[in-house]
Amino acid sequence: MRLFFNFGRDKMLLDFRNNMRGVALGITIVIGLIFALTGTGSLFINTPDSESALVVNGDDISEREVLQAIAREQNRILNSNPEMDRSLIDDETIRPQVMRQLISREVLVQAAKQQDLGVAPSLINDLILDIEQFQTDGKFDEDRFRYAIRSQGYTSSSKFTEMLADQFLIEQLSDGIINTSFVTAAEVFSLAALVDQTRDFEFARLAYQPFKDAVKLSEQQIVDYYNDNEQQYMTERMLAIEYIELNTTMLLDSQSVTDEQVQARFEQEAQSADNSPSLRAAHILINDNSEELIAEVQAKLDSDADFAELVKEYSQDVATAETGGDLGFTTGDSFPDAFEQALAALEVGQVSTPVETESGTHFIKLIEVDKKEFLLDEQQARIAQELKQEAAEALLVEKLELLKEMAFNAENLEEVAQDLELEAKVSEPFSENGGSGVASSPMVASAAYSPEVAEDGYASEVLDLGDDNYIVLRLQENFPSRQQSLDEVREDLSNSLTNSIAQETIDAKIAEITAALDGGDSVQAVSSAFDLTRQVVEAGERSSKAVDPEVNAYVFDLAMPRDGAINDTFTTANGDFVAIQLTEVQIADAESIDQARLDLIRSIAEKANSGREFTSYQQQLIEQADIVQ
Repeated sequence: MRLFFNFGRDKMLLDFRNNMRGVALGITIVIGLIFALTGTGSLFINTPDSESALVVNGDDISEREVLQAIAREQNRILNSNPEMDRSLIDDETIRPQVMRQLISREVLVQAAKQQDLGVAPSLINDLILDIEQFQTDGKFDEDRFRYAIRSQGYTSSSKFTEMLADQFLIEQLSDGIINTSFVTAAEVFSLAALVDQTRDFEFARLAYQPFKDAVKLSEQQIVDYYNDNEQQYMTERMLAIEYIELNTTMLLDSQSVTDEQVQARFEQEAQSADNSPSLRAAHILINDNSEELIAEVQAKLDSDADFAELVKEYSQDVATAETGGDLGFTTGDSFPDAFEQALAALEVGQVSTPVETESGTHFIKLIEVDKKEFLLDEQQARIAQELKQEAAEALLVEKLELLKEMAFNAENLEEVAQDLELEAKVSEPFSENGGSGVASSPMVASAAYSPEVAEDGYASEVLDLGDDNYIVLRLQENFPSRQQSLDEVREDLSNSLTNSIAQETIDAKIAEITAALDGGDSVQAVSSAFDLTRQVVEAGERSSKAVDPEVNAYVFDLAMPRDGAINDTFTTANGDFVAIQLTEVQIADAESIDQARLDLIRSIAEKANSGREFTSYQQQLIEQADIVQ
């Protein structure tokens, strides 16, 4: 008999539920981040599911999955780095990375299934209901759900739920490795001694900002710098395009459906609707299978004792002991087979005889039956919307063919748009790397700057942007690269020149200080000689807030002094020059470290170890896999 959420050890239902609640929370957060970072822009790729991109141990990964994963990764990167050059993350550049990710995911899912890990569909359903991106006014919105997952490239809800189920499997597999990771006491003591060591050092600082403040530029300096660096102040070539967009969204409002059409579709769906009832269960769990205890509970049930009171007194499922043993609803696949079969045989209010599972012995009570009814009033709005969507998609096909024919030889797109009852728009100017609005699409930017459009003046082919979203464009206006005037660039130029002069001045001073240090002068001596800011630190800690964090981190990265002090220099992120003298390192006495601190260090070490172990396990799976690309 298969037990869902089994990690290879006998565990109570409580353990399974608690573990999965933690996984579910993590996955809810992850899914939320996906939609927050990538938005709901189109990721629909019109590539057949059957077209295989690679095969991992006999399981296909389709080309559509690869392209959708590429699009999601591109969106994630661009949202995190809005100024990034889009050409750096084109499909071919990012494809190898995405392929590696998909292979890694696939081998982990396969490994989880081989270990007989699983997830109940009801848990997936509950998770979907809890995802904020699928809700309106705090309640699940099916239309919003369908739109959101479609915008992320999932052609059906089953594809999305399959992804969630796979993620559950991976999380279970990961937890099984992480939860078994450990470090020895000797390793903890050794790490504690390293982490809690202290260091004696001093440092002197030459600040960059005073050198910058001392620079006073004359107008002649600014003019001369501008004349000597004219090429730095050329604008990018820019284009503005005229374009026509065509998608189902803009066609929806013009569609209408009749009550007869809705009724016909409802009757069709009603014939295949799943009306299986949901059963709400409660239980008393005896996980040690004590015959004496089981008999005692049975005797009290036979004497009509209150079930909720018996739960409090006897149930070893501590999570439900205070709630009458309530386990929630199941559609027949949330619990082990024996549990589900016994529950299905009960009447509301009835309690089963003892039922054995791998978790222990259960007394099961059927609390409630939720009978699903497929009603027209509840389905009418959804069906009407779906019929409108289908009509819009059919109209889209018609208009798309006309758009391809009419735009091919059109002298302007305004007339084409009028004939098709669409709108011709003009973009803001954008560079070859793209811009805002419609130009944010790398495909649009590439087409606009193609020789056919940018030089010859032809309209582009109709571009498929995905998710039934199409666009045709032609050149509206060309803005050639030009020399910017001094007034346009004065502020940027002044900053560049000021920084350049300041850096030359401080570099000369740094050379003098470095020469003195190389000649044997101490940090204290050069501090006095060059009027530097000096700080002496005794028994400084790794986490000290009394020292500049950048300096402190650098000091603790230095090797331990063996013969005398260690001298070193570095430049901070803001341009300051720092000279350091490390004189002594005090290794912490691990035995004197309090237990709470040791426990924290142990936890950190175990997480680090588990991460390495999981990565190693994943790499081993990949190396052993039969991969065909």
